Amino acid sequence: MSSYAQTSKLYCHVKKGASGKTIIESMFFTPPLKIIAPFYENDMANIMLLNVSAGLMAGDMQTINFDIDTQARVKITSQSYEKIHNTQDSLAMRNTTLNLANDALLIYTPLPCIPFANSSFKNTTTIYLQEDSKLYYGEIFCAGRIARDEIFAFKHFHQRLFIYQNNALIFYDNMNLKPDSINLRSICAFHTFTHYLHFVIYDKNINVEKLQSIIEDSKTYTALSLHNDMIIIKALANESEDLLELQKKFYE
Repeated sequence: MSSYAQTSKLYCHVKKGASGKTIIESMFFTPPLKIIAPFYENDMANIMLLNVSAGLMAGDMQTINFDIDTQARVKITSQSYEKIHNTQDSLAMRNTTLNLANDALLIYTPLPCIPFANSSFKNTTTIYLQEDSKLYYGEIFCAGRIARDEIFAFKHFHQRLFIYQNNALIFYDNMNLKPDSINLRSICAFHTFTHYLHFVIYDKNINVEKLQSIIEDSKTYTALSLHNDMIIIKALANESEDLLELQKKFYE
């Protein structure tokens, strides 16, 4: 059963203010989700998502929605690593929707997700872009509590990403991991690695050669591909810090 009587919800609408800074126009949240007041890098708002609980439990359901207006510049991250606790015979779920207007910039990079032993988690993110939106979106997955030798001990980890441009689907990613039925240590899966970064860029002004140079200098095992105006980067490592450092270089 969930720790909360109903679905936990968070909604935030940001826009460009009169001063040129991106401001929160309106927001709403229910426990345990929360947003703290943004801090700024020039006119860009840095918004931190908080989950004032020990993590996601059996039966938990969260919905997160952000609307990013024209010329708004926002960076969104989370306060701490996402912990998915033992969900027993149930699961935890999250649905995230991100709406970007034309000429809106969103950098969305929550901290890594850690599924504990016997946990099940279903995470769906849907992103709506316009022709001239700019998106930098990253997800980092950890195989479990590595220091405890709890590696691929979860029951089910299912993460989907849908990206639309002008309401037409231009990208879909489906990460569906079931350690009991899939050999996640095979050379076609994680092999010797325990951490995975999935990073997506939609930015018509991006310098692809610079990205390739960053990848070549990285100590991670990384690949870059192009698809429907999207840049897709996937990386494997054995430390979350290596992937966090790599990810940051893509949008700095």
